[in-house]
Amino acid sequence: MSDDARPHLGPGAAVLLMDATGRVLLQQRDDDLAPAGYGRWALPGGGIEPGESPRDAALREFEEETGIALARLRFHRTASYDGPASVVDALHVFFADDDVDEAAIQVNEGLAFAFWSPAEIASLSINPFPRSILEAFFASDHYRGTLATKAAYREGACVIALDRWGRALLQLRDADLPPERYPDTWSLPGGLMEPGEAPDAAALREFEEETGHLLEDLTLYRAFRRDTDLPSALVDVQHVYFADPDIPEERVEVREGQAFRYFESAALAALPMPPHTRQILAAFFTSPAYKGLFH
Repeated sequence: MSDDARPHLGPGAAVLLMDATGRVLLQQRDDDLAPAGYGRWALPGGGIEPGESPRDAALREFEEETGIALARLRFHRTASYDGPASVVDALHVFFADDDVDEAAIQVNEGLAFAFWSPAEIASLSINPFPRSILEAFFASDHYRGTLATKAAYREGACVIALDRWGRALLQLRDADLPPERYPDTWSLPGGLMEPGEAPDAAALREFEEETGHLLEDLTLYRAFRRDTDLPSALVDVQHVYFADPDIPEERVEVREGQAFRYFESAALAALPMPPHTRQILAAFFTSPAYKGLFH
């Protein structure tokens, strides 16, 4: 099909629904779009109606196609495409981890819906654009992080990065996080450790991924356990490091979350903050480790 002949709906929205094992729900299509054509697997979703937001379009399309109303939808990315096998040139991609019984999914459009693992998806008949979106999603922190939160045991690493005045760099978490993951609150840069990864390596990796800066050195402050120290924590063990790189605030890249900002200890009480982050910072700002940096 030539570019002039292919269907065109303008921008669209799609949903990647994950189950607890990391499989993603795909729709088997009953229309013909080369090269995969009839019977190919695709992302649930569709075109955005006039005046409709991408998020509302994603929720509407998913419910129309499956009968399922999602409550845990998050934005992943906007993907552009100018190849021949697509009906949109830009797709707003969202993901969710709602607990959905596959047997309860209605087939209101297409031939079927099914959950597939990344390995199974590699051998399915899928057109190039949705395949590229799936491959990027499986390699992303959104996928790995969501899957890791469902693991039986989790360890994390975070960094208290200080400027020359002793203020700590905090990250404003995304507004569309599920309620139990503390949306719209100020927290420490960091994340989950990958399998086999050392805590300090995880702290360095997460800080660079989120801020665009690779720290030259780190010092371990302490490891906190959820069962004895931080009952509100999202991980079983949180490895907390500190450093004083004095990165200018305007040079911090906002690669994850909504914003980064420095705060002095006296300003923390007025901030919305996860309880475990507040506990960590309160302990650190009164510790010999912090006081020793200024003597």
